[in-house]
Amino acid sequence: MKKFVIFLFILLIPVFLTGCWNRRELNDILIIQAVGIDKNRSGEFKLTYQVLKPKVLKSPLNLPSSPQQKGVWCFSSTGKSIFDAIRNATLSSDKKLFWAHNKIIVINEKMAKQGIKDVLDMLLRDHEMRSDAYLIVTSQDIEKFLDTTSPIESIPAKELENVIKNYFANAKTFPVRLYEFQKMSNTKSKTAVVPFVTTKSPLKQSSQTQMFYVEKMAIFNNYKLAGYLTHQQMRGLLWATGKIKSGIYPIKLREGLFSLELIQNSSRIDVNRKDGKAFFTLRIITETNLGEKHSNSLISSSLIEKIKKELSKSIKNDIQNTLKKSFELNCDILHLGDIYYSSYKKPLKFDKNSISVSIVVKPFIRRFGMMKE
Repeated sequence: MKKFVIFLFILLIPVFLTGCWNRRELNDILIIQAVGIDKNRSGEFKLTYQVLKPKVLKSPLNLPSSPQQKGVWCFSSTGKSIFDAIRNATLSSDKKLFWAHNKIIVINEKMAKQGIKDVLDMLLRDHEMRSDAYLIVTSQDIEKFLDTTSPIESIPAKELENVIKNYFANAKTFPVRLYEFQKMSNTKSKTAVVPFVTTKSPLKQSSQTQMFYVEKMAIFNNYKLAGYLTHQQMRGLLWATGKIKSGIYPIKLREGLFSLELIQNSSRIDVNRKDGKAFFTLRIITETNLGEKHSNSLISSSLIEKIKKELSKSIKNDIQNTLKKSFELNCDILHLGDIYYSSYKKPLKFDKNSISVSIVVKPFIRRFGMMKE
């Protein structure tokens, strides 16, 4: 009996050694790095794909600035729906689209103003799509945008990804993945932000290569593009939501110009309700280093206090400008409604007459650099 069981076990082993039954050979697929979504004049969806050229990428002579040796190529397909347009790509290609490495989703500005809830439905619903791809908006022609020749990377989508992820160094932008956008849009505030990206020449002289530039941040209210935040206003939003990582604050005083580097920061928002009005208190603690000084004045305790006071004023001004923009667009950009609902389980009436926001900033200057006064 024991020998029979062993024999039966040996016979069953091949069943569990089926290998990669759903494998796809590299020569049979088109590896997507970025996709752009737009509509053509007839109202059909137009998708533009940036796909890898493996033969070029493996070449040691690959030059990123050479259009002939770019690591990607682009093509488009159209359809009555997003899914239809994707399947119609097989009408012009003998290879199937492979989405597992998609990094970027580019949305046309005009389409964004009309609303993108239905546009994103397929991207979030289909199992082949990546919900962690970064979402961006542009006003440029998407075909030209995705077919940009990068001066640094042979894969433009890779350079674009790196540019929007640089927010941690400048505190003026913020990268948003597809699932994060959906999560923000499904809150009580129904507000989300997305980088607005354009291309520009590295120098004033004409050039074949283009650089990606995060010009501003697009504000979406209930999946529709409602307006834009400047870099300063976006910094105010990052302060309010506790997402400041680093950045530079130039402080101008009568004694001269000083640049402070943000190194560690934290923020918290509390809310109280009284007489039908919501009172929010935003508390911020920030630690900085002195990174630059354009002044003949010595670093004294009195000068340090002046710099700290001006830094507090600048931070408050950033947040107040963001709040002002929020009321102008009637969009709860700071997500105050979510904070209010978590405390009182009631929706917040988003109106400047029923909302008060006070800002308390506690700044510190830890280090003054390697130069001696």
